[in-house]
Amino acid sequence: MSKKVKNEEAVNETAQTEQKTELVKTITAADAKAFTDAELQTEFEEHELTANTFGKLLQTKGYSVKVEDIKHAKDLLKHLEKNVRWTHADAPLFIAVYQKLKNAVAAGLNESSELVIDGPALNSLYQLLLKSEGVGYFSVRDYISLLTNIGEGISNGMRQLAEDQNTLKQVHVNLSAIDDELNARRLGIQVEAEDEVESEQA
Repeated sequence: MSKKVKNEEAVNETAQTEQKTELVKTITAADAKAFTDAELQTEFEEHELTANTFGKLLQTKGYSVKVEDIKHAKDLLKHLEKNVRWTHADAPLFIAVYQKLKNAVAAGLNESSELVIDGPALNSLYQLLLKSEGVGYFSVRDYISLLTNIGEGISNGMRQLAEDQNTLKQVHVNLSAIDDELNARRLGIQVEAEDEVESEQA
């Protein structure tokens, strides 16, 4: 199978997974309780599959960082080389982020003038930027200039990442509610919904 075909299949699989997650709705204990046994089992299997596939996708999914000029991305690399403090604990992470950013810069900007970075690297890059240090006017001037050129793009990429992470979190919350109801039915007990508990306390 050619590399092109594999890439097309990967893109299609990603699109299908993201389309499924766009349809994720909150399932409460009361909602799970209202399902028939067959519906509950189907919901469990679908949510479990989504949790696994979407979780894996987030480890490799590329997030777009708007960059007007590739020079700004190269400036970011230089900034990591000179102005970001690291510790023994985060040294491996620092190296991994730097290498991924270097590879992304080498690949160049896409047609939309964006740098594509995977989620874990983007999140780590954001955290490392918060640890930036410098001395003197010229250092802070360069840092502010860097943030002006690439800061918004990184923030927007982080926003997309946060939305995906919240979606995955909701899938797991739903899965927990469904699993609780499944176990309750197997044991022949009732799971009280939150709204029922609140009405009793009132």
